[in-house]
Formats: sequence, structure tokens, C-alpha cells
Amino acid sequence: MVKLKGRLLQIANMVDSCNKLADIGTDHAYIPIYLFQSGVCKKVIATDVKEEPLKKAAGNINKLNLTGMIELRLGDGIKPIKDGECDAFIIAGLGGFLISEILEDSLEKVKKAKYIILQPMYTEEVLREYLLTSGFNISSEVLVYDEKRIYVVIKASYDGVKRIEKPLYYHIGKPLFDNRDPLLKRYLERKIRIQTKIVQGLKQSENKDREQYFKEQEVLIQLQDAYTASFN
Repeated sequence: MVKLKGRLLQIANMVDSCNKLADIGTDHAYIPIYLFQSGVCKKVIATDVKEEPLKKAAGNINKLNLTGMIELRLGDGIKPIKDGECDAFIIAGLGGFLISEILEDSLEKVKKAKYIILQPMYTEEVLREYLLTSGFNISSEVLVYDEKRIYVVIKASYDGVKRIEKPLYYHIGKPLFDNRDPLLKRYLERKIRIQTKIVQGLKQSENKDREQYFKEQEVLIQLQDAYTASFN
């Protein structure tokens, strides 16, 4: 059985039993292989926008005698998946902007899923805001430390309720506070460092956008207040 670790294992651990799951941008197909071998999902489709990753995925599938068990499809985002075909989706290893665009491009398909699991590499605040304002409920979030970085894994499902939150909860998901995630302190510290640099950069800019400056400053204040309330 294929062994996963770090962020890939955390992604797989958040998958509930499902009939057919689609792993979008599968790369080596490690997650689909793991989910099929562990019996979590009855069927798995692995897609990628490029042929080379699918060739690598096919090689891994063949080595484990799983040819025909995991279906590979070439295509952009969720487009290779038929409407209503899959009841769960994974999109991992991409930026928050790109994941949001992929979801928006195939929104009607995603709405019908039991859940989606997303692992943004960066700009996760963009993804959270998109999900919450587009009618998705973020049911859980987990932080994982892997290769000297902290990653967030988000699980959500569509319920049609559009949620407007204060900026803090776009940058740090509510479930991370609710569950007192063990890595929350380090995650908050990292976010504060990044936001401080953004604010300082805007302050020193010759063509300072005052509205943007005050917007980013407010985010920084909220992050700092949340840190103080949680850890001081």
C-alpha cells in the first residue's frame, strides 16, 4: 500500500466515505491510490491539465496493479468531470486564486458534491473569502507542518448561505480558533509577519493607495488582536 505523509496524508485523512471522488491536478496520483487501497472511496478519477503528470500517475498505478481501478483524465480543472459524476472533490497544491477560479468555472458541478477538500499553497485568504461569500460552509480546517512550512487543509460543502466575515476570518479560518489547532500560534505569527511587511511596503510607497493601506492595516490589527486574545 502506498504510504503518505505530511500534507498529503492530512488531505487523505479528511476524506469521508464516498462513491466516486475526483482528484483535480493529481500529479503522481498518490492520494487517489491511497484512497482506493484503503477502501475509503469506491471509485476515483484523477485529472491533470498536463500529459506528463498523467504519465507519471499511470506508471504508479501500473506498478501497483491498479490499472482500470483509478481512471485518469486529461483536462483543465473540473471540466473533465461530468455533471453529477463525483460526490467529492480534492484540489491541492495550487494557489488560492487558481483554486477559486477552478471552482467558479465548474460551480454547478461542485454544488452537488457532498464535500470538497482544498489545500492552497498560498493566498488562502482569497480562497476562504470566495468560499464563504459564494455559499459554501467551511466545516473544518486543519494545519499541517510539512517540509518546513505550515499548510492549511480546508473542507467545505455548498449550502447556499452567503457569509460575510470580518477580514480576520478570511486570513485565519474560524475552525482553527474553535478547535485550538496545535499549530495556530505559529500560523498566526507567520501571518502577522507577512501582513506587517505588506503594511510597511504600502506605507513607504511613493504612490501610496491610502484606501488599500488602511484596509491592510486593519487586517494586521485584527491578526494582532486575535493573537493577544488567544495566547497572551
